[in-house]
Amino acid sequence: MVRSAVTGTVQRSPLPDPHGVAGWARRWVSSLPLARPDPCFDELERFCLFVGYARSGHTLVGSMLNAHPEVVIAHELDAVSYVRHHFTRNQIFGLLMERDRTFGSMGWTWAGYDYGVSGQHQGRHERLRVLGDKRGNATALQIAQWPELLDRTRRVVKVPIRVIHVTRNPFDNIATAARKHEFPPRRVSVLSQATAWYERSCASVAKVLRLLDASESVDIRYETFVEEPADSLAEVCRFVGIEPDATYLDACAGQVWPSVNKPRHTVDWSAGERRDIDRLIERYDFLRGYTFDG
Repeated sequence: MVRSAVTGTVQRSPLPDPHGVAGWARRWVSSLPLARPDPCFDELERFCLFVGYARSGHTLVGSMLNAHPEVVIAHELDAVSYVRHHFTRNQIFGLLMERDRTFGSMGWTWAGYDYGVSGQHQGRHERLRVLGDKRGNATALQIAQWPELLDRTRRVVKVPIRVIHVTRNPFDNIATAARKHEFPPRRVSVLSQATAWYERSCASVAKVLRLLDASESVDIRYETFVEEPADSLAEVCRFVGIEPDATYLDACAGQVWPSVNKPRHTVDWSAGERRDIDRLIERYDFLRGYTFDG
């Protein structure tokens, strides 16, 4: 868990997405001033995306990377949607930089948690070698639905891509979804609906991972990242092609609580609901080893 800055509050600074033809047309026009050639993009070596599940730790990992002096990971832009709507490389890159500034103006807080890393490079960089976007679930769902988006993204960004897949205990993801998402009234339980929602995400992630070369993706377990933040972050840094120094790693590690919150214990499960998730875990290699008690 990240240290909470405003425990108990609700995020009040939404970052809206364009909707409909008119919304995307307005965003296209408004982004043109951001599309001016920027010399900082000349040294870019990697483009980073996340795939995965809501509330699984993407924001923590993305924010830690964003504190590195050679990395900008924007918060929740949904870059793949902009590729799908035919925005240019410079437009997308400019929007990513703008989104990073916007998140900084919000104090690096999201959903009541403080993702700021004191004394490091969030909101600024010394040399931009890695640029990316943290929008895991939407990215996975879109590429799974339109697999050609992956190659289109490669062509647009014109540098090698790196995809970070963060997993968290499915019982925790599903319990949080059941508590916080508004599922429609149905005969099946909210937990069963949340399980079906989570399984759709798993199926999408599996499709995306099959489309990637082995060098293009890495699996990160949220629980390991929280328990061993410096070592885990160093692994992610080297995966995207940068070297972390000890000062940076220590600063990031100092922002992470030493234990993982387990919302699975805040809801009541039937035996059947737990069995459904156990079967889901067995179906996907990247979930193997997770248990209700583990």
